[in-house]
Amino acid sequence: MSFEFFSFWIRETLSNIARNRLMSLLAVTTVTVGLFILGAFFLTVTNLSAAVDRETHNLDLVAFLEPNVSAQRRKDIYNAVHIKQVSDLQFASKGQVLKEMQKTMPEIPMEDFVRDNPLSDELRIKLHDPQDIFAVQKYLDGIKGVIKVRRDDEPVRRLLNINSFLAIAGAISLLILGMAILLIIHNAIRLTIYARRKEIRIMELVGATAWFIRIPFLLEGIIYGLAGAAIAATALGAIWTALARTNLDIAKSLLPLLQSGIMTKCALLMLVVGIVFGLIGSFASLNRSLGKAAHL
Repeated sequence: MSFEFFSFWIRETLSNIARNRLMSLLAVTTVTVGLFILGAFFLTVTNLSAAVDRETHNLDLVAFLEPNVSAQRRKDIYNAVHIKQVSDLQFASKGQVLKEMQKTMPEIPMEDFVRDNPLSDELRIKLHDPQDIFAVQKYLDGIKGVIKVRRDDEPVRRLLNINSFLAIAGAISLLILGMAILLIIHNAIRLTIYARRKEIRIMELVGATAWFIRIPFLLEGIIYGLAGAAIAATALGAIWTALARTNLDIAKSLLPLLQSGIMTKCALLMLVVGIVFGLIGSFASLNRSLGKAAHL
């Protein structure tokens, strides 16, 4: 009996789609465009987050110590900087710093600085989580004996701002495009219900339950969402695969996750969102239209 019910629902669903071909095409097209844009946003934000993480992991915080700091105070500062956010802490004396500068800038004569070294001792710091860089710098600035903290984070700050902007833009796009998708699916299901109002009334008279009547329309909405998501994921996947096969350095730089499985996750997310949108849109239409249409 259950197989007969399932066969009936499938036939009814396909029949509904065939009867309203134009509206069905519009629904699938709207879902496709909307989910393609949302998928592109997801890939962009995810890759940008990975780029920010990559760049920030290359950052070092450098704390410069006062020139005449005592050995004991230097040890106290070292212990104070060794906090849980710090993954690696190295001390570099001003003599070591001068030698490093001589190697990196051999064209500049530095013999005069050997006796009277104007540089400072340094603490070179790496963090477990680069997001802590600003809080750790604020902490270092408050330590007595630390005269300056250096970080070259302006590019990372800009990337973080762009990342935040894209996340907000993605949320707004999800809201706007989601409403458009739900509206189109809602109207498609409503037209189907209106076209089959007499059949619905007959099924009610012969004792069909409300859910027995509703299921084909719910399946119709799910098919719209699933079909649109599948097309959008296929198109976006083709573009992603083409980018992954290029050897352009700019593509690898802007899209650090090209060789990862992020596209598979994105496709699965698009399919889930498409199904959810289709189900919500058809369910909302049923609640508003089914009872009215059956009694027209």
